[in-house]
Parts: sequence; C-alpha cells; structure tokens
Amino acid sequence: MLSAAAPAAADTSGQADQKVKAILAQVQKIQRQVATAEKAYDDALAGVASSVNTASLDGRARDEIAAAATAQQALIDARVRALYESGGPIAIYATLIDSADPSALAANALVVQHLVAADQAVADHVDRLSAQASAATSAAERRARDRIATERTVAAAAVQVLSLLSEEERLLSSARAHAASVRAAEAALRAQATAFSVITSDRIAAMRMMPAAPAYMALYHRAAAATCPGLSWTVLAAIGQVESGHGRDTSTSYAGAMGPMQFLPATFAAYAVDGDSDGKADIMNPPDAIFTAGRYLCANGAGTGPAALANAIFHYNHADWYVQMVLALAKQYAA
Repeated sequence: MLSAAAPAAADTSGQADQKVKAILAQVQKIQRQVATAEKAYDDALAGVASSVNTASLDGRARDEIAAAATAQQALIDARVRALYESGGPIAIYATLIDSADPSALAANALVVQHLVAADQAVADHVDRLSAQASAATSAAERRARDRIATERTVAAAAVQVLSLLSEEERLLSSARAHAASVRAAEAALRAQATAFSVITSDRIAAMRMMPAAPAYMALYHRAAAATCPGLSWTVLAAIGQVESGHGRDTSTSYAGAMGPMQFLPATFAAYAVDGDSDGKADIMNPPDAIFTAGRYLCANGAGTGPAALANAIFHYNHADWYVQMVLALAKQYAA
C-alpha cells in the first residue's frame, strides 16, 4: 500500500495577513514616534522664526535709538556752540554782575541757571540713550546666538523625522512585497491544484477496464461474497487492475508493497485470509491476496454504503485520485 506524505506548506493568504498585521503594528508605533518628532520639529522651526523676527525688531530699535541719540547730540552741540559763541557762562555771569538793575540781575541769573540745567539734562538723556542702545545691541547678539542654537535643534529634529519616515516606508514596502509574493504563490498553487484535478479527471475518464484471466475474475467474485457482504466484486477487480494489472506486475513498490494486491507486509499479516485453503496465507498468492483485500476493505466499512466505500478505498491507498480511479473502473466492470 502507498502512504501519502503531507505536502510542504507555504504561507497562506491568511498567514500572510497576520505577518502584514505584525508589520503594520510596528508602523503604527513608528507613526506615534513621528508625531512626537514632528511636534519637536514644528517647535524648533517656530523658535527659529521667533528668533529671526526678534533680531529684526532689535535691529530696527537699535537703529532708531542711534538716530535719536545722534539728533540729541546735534542739538546739544548747537546749544553748547551758541553758548560759547556768546562768551560762555562766565561772560553771562559777568554781564549779570555789571547790571545796575537788581531785578534784571535776578532774571538773568534765573535764565542762566535754566540754561545750564537744561544742558545737563540733555547730556544725561544722551547718556541714557547710549546705554539703552548698548543694551539693545547686547540683547540682539544674545538672540543671534540663540538663533544659531535653534537652527541646530531644527536640523536634529528634521533628521529624526526623516529617519522615522524612511523606516516606516521600508516596513510598508516589506509588507506590500510580502503580501503580494505570498498571494502570487498561493494563486499559482491554486492554478496547479486545478491543473492536477483536470489532468486526473481527464485521464481517469480515458481509462478502460483491462481484461483479466477467468481465474482472476472468479476470485474477485468469490472473495467479495465471502469476505464482505454488500461489497461489489467490481471494486476488487478495479483494485486488482490498478495495483498489478490483474497479477501481471507483482514487483515490490518503492513503499514496500508486495504481491498482486500490493499489500504492505504488516497490513497483510493483520488481515490475512487463506483464500485457497492450503493452510497458509501468502502475500504473493492471488487467492490469499484478493480475499485479504476484501476483508481489509470490509473492516473499513466498504459494504455499508457509497460514502463508506470511498473511505475504505482511501484507506487502501491514501490518495483522492486513487479513489476516483477505482470507482471509475468499478463502474466499467459493472456495465
């Protein structure tokens, strides 16, 4: 008897889907990391924009303060120049001393005091403007340094985002390739299985029963009736044709099956029947082999209905094509 080996299993589309789902789970994890990285990237860019804008404002403010300081300084220069062109404060005080009118003296003294105080106030204001301009310049320089640091932060954040996106694309490509290759292989498998089925059907339909010697035909009839009520002799005849051409080829098969009905020695020993009543059961003896085949089929339900018969034949040789072949030939023997 032949024994069927389980075919090597490739990934089915369902298994492929599971692998793709595992890959997509990794992608989703990376997507969450991308979201975080993009937030950092957005913050970094916003920081750069703010630094640039602030630096621009600081530059304009510094220019405005410098212009104001220059204008004030020019005004002071004009006042000082006018003062000294008139002889300066000493000349003014001398004029006051020479004045014979006490009221005019007091008035002139008051004017001089205001003039000197105003000059001092303007000088103080210029100093404050200069200090503010210096502070603004220092702040602008600090912000410029901050802007450089922020640009580096943006670069690092951008690299992180792009790296994660690249990994995400790699995983998705792997998922697409894996699913596509498995589905393509599965489609090829289905096509090949269909081709095998078509070949089997076509070849079995073309098969014809093989004439057997009268002695063999008589053994098929007697064995069915004696070993398995309900089993048609035609089934034994079909098996005899398929297995050995009704005894024409009784050589041992690659699986170790022997004799006209191709039994494995252990199976024959378990179900052996002395078909010719010579006191021994011989695997190579046609009566013994055919009667043993009837008993073996019956033990697997061959005489209890069509479904059970198909199952019994499958037990004889574990292959669907074998079952189809035996049943097709049995119909021809019965015709």
